[in-house]
Amino acid sequence: MRKILAIARKEFSGCFHSWLGVLVAVLFFLISGIFFVILVLSYAKISMNPQQYGLSNFSGINQTQFIFGSFFTNLSILLLFLVPILTMRSFAEERRQETLELLFTYPLSDFEIVAGKQLGILGFFGALLLPLSGYLGVFGWLGGEFDWGPVLLGFLGFGFLGAAYLAAGVFISSLTKNPILSALGAFSILLVFWIFDWVKDIASGLWARVFSELSPLAHYRNFTLGILDVQDLVYFGFFFFYFLSLTLRSIETRNWKN
Repeated sequence: MRKILAIARKEFSGCFHSWLGVLVAVLFFLISGIFFVILVLSYAKISMNPQQYGLSNFSGINQTQFIFGSFFTNLSILLLFLVPILTMRSFAEERRQETLELLFTYPLSDFEIVAGKQLGILGFFGALLLPLSGYLGVFGWLGGEFDWGPVLLGFLGFGFLGAAYLAAGVFISSLTKNPILSALGAFSILLVFWIFDWVKDIASGLWARVFSELSPLAHYRNFTLGILDVQDLVYFGFFFFYFLSLTLRSIETRNWKN
């Protein structure tokens, strides 16, 4: 475990000290802040004249769902672009600089290397999530009220979605030594999973159910609605560990070439 944590610290520190890590953090806070401000202003605008928007009374609008449910839904789109940037250097950069082979010479197992890198990136992602809790304080300071349960589930679901996407991104990074190709590949595979969500709406019968079960967003949506379903937890757990195992297999292929 100590070896995994050592690699995780190195990966975590690398994210903070690289221009890509800074870029991801700046974009994440900037765009998430814009989303939050727009939703709060929209809510305030509707509250001033609900009849104009076809509402008989303002009490029918759920503050938590309107603002925070929509907020987390919008953030899921942001992950499509930030995850490829965040994971593009994980293995690809080390392959390009030929430092990955040096890492293999250390007394480390393939699992420790993969788990350490994955844990380090997850730690950086978790660090990005912590400041988002400040929006709760801002909303309360403005006089807003929200239900803690759905909001906490929104944070939990976004964490699961991010972890799943990061696992897929790290896997793609392990396949190439070109960081740009890694980013493009990660974006492509995440886009395919994103497309599953709207394909399920135009499909019917068995196919609609299949795409719904495969779609990360379909499972994530329950969290944004304040619904905790064991099936969704199982899905994200399987998604994460499936791509983690694929990364491990990708790293192990070096032994087949010897």
